[in-house]
Amino acid sequence: MTARQEMRHQLSQIQTQKLVMTQTLRQQLEMLQLSSLELDALISQELSDNPLLEEAETSPQSTDDSESEPSEPDTEEEPTRQDETEDDTMDILRQLEEDAGEYPSTGFTDEEQWRPEPESRTTLSDYLIRQVQNLGLGSGVEAAASYVIYSLDSHGLLCSGVQDLLQGWEGDPALLNLALETVRSLEPLGIAQPSAEAALMVQLKALGYSENSLEFRILNEHFDDLAARRIPAIAKALGVSPQRVEEASGVILSLNPWPGSDFTPDTNTVVIPDLIIERVDDGFVVFLNDSRFPKLSISERNRRVLESPSTSTVEREYVRSKFRRAGWFIRAISQRQDTVLRIGRFLVEAQRSFLEHGVDHLRPLNLQQAADALGFNASTISRAINGKYVQSPQGIHEMKFYFGRVAGSGETDTSAARVREEIRRLVSHEDPSAPLSDQKISSILSEMGMPVKRRTVANYRVEMNIESARRRRRF
Repeated sequence: MTARQEMRHQLSQIQTQKLVMTQTLRQQLEMLQLSSLELDALISQELSDNPLLEEAETSPQSTDDSESEPSEPDTEEEPTRQDETEDDTMDILRQLEEDAGEYPSTGFTDEEQWRPEPESRTTLSDYLIRQVQNLGLGSGVEAAASYVIYSLDSHGLLCSGVQDLLQGWEGDPALLNLALETVRSLEPLGIAQPSAEAALMVQLKALGYSENSLEFRILNEHFDDLAARRIPAIAKALGVSPQRVEEASGVILSLNPWPGSDFTPDTNTVVIPDLIIERVDDGFVVFLNDSRFPKLSISERNRRVLESPSTSTVEREYVRSKFRRAGWFIRAISQRQDTVLRIGRFLVEAQRSFLEHGVDHLRPLNLQQAADALGFNASTISRAINGKYVQSPQGIHEMKFYFGRVAGSGETDTSAARVREEIRRLVSHEDPSAPLSDQKISSILSEMGMPVKRRTVANYRVEMNIESARRRRRF
């Protein structure tokens, strides 16, 4: 007797966790990535745009800049009344908007959006998000694509890797992989690739070059030689003439290894540290360098419009939308500052030896270690340290500097920053008539207990703008 298979329809409830990219969450993610200069510009922009937002009056007793948690202002829900009248004009709204320089429109939405950048400059995330929205994707894919976009670095690359991306994603992995492919199909070409080399390959393929082409082979097999302009060596290895290599190199050099570079702010600016670490007795303290930011609060004078019996429905709804916008804005700043400060405290503990003795004692540290210690995920840490600087007894460094990865493939407790410093020292003390080759530097570092491959030495040397041994030679 064989068992019968029977198909039935059945209703069931299943509880699952999903990451929903709400407007508030999106604003918080964007705020987290802002540098100090961008945050300063954003606050000025928002103060001029929102009549419900104002600078709070600080008393002399509140000037203490000791290590303290960022305070979150009172932004409870706005009051409502039932006794509304409709016979008023728009005079109240005009008065609220005097400082903004224009009358408000009555065609507003209930949830007015703000952008974490001055309106005069489109950010990379804005540009990519608009493309995603125009594709008409489902809400799940669109949320996952937004998550990918906010995980990109300032160059538009996904240097943290797909595994780190998946680690911070709480939804369906298949959905995230689909979103990643979607983002990689957007303009500019090469976006969300793991490296500059991969971004160049994508652009080559878009121009019609196959993987068997000379241009593609140079990128794939002789990227370091191309960076060092070893044209004869490339020609010999690939069995072509140096002239042909020059032509192919010209095609490659016309491409953009940093797809997001057109959206980065002007770098010709003064670096302002977000955190300051100072020695106090036998330890170190860290505090936010936020004294130049105005303290924000919600205008009580303008908020009373909500409670006025004479306020019309249109006026009331306008002020409510501005009130919500101000509340979101203040909370996002508070959360940003709190997150950055917590990461700073973690770095003080994790890199104490560096703070005391210098770069030779900078220990390898990855984003996941910080995420585990602070209860975040690695992608949140990546966003929070993006474009941020720390001033310490050892100088001013990007926060990324403190997350020095392990150099080389061996089991060693040597950070990449220390290896770079040793390379710099070796080159500065070399004989100009017989400069050290990358292989020789690799051998010396191995003897010093820092096993690093020749290719890794070459990559670090290029990053530090140190020329090859052949170009450093002096007769």
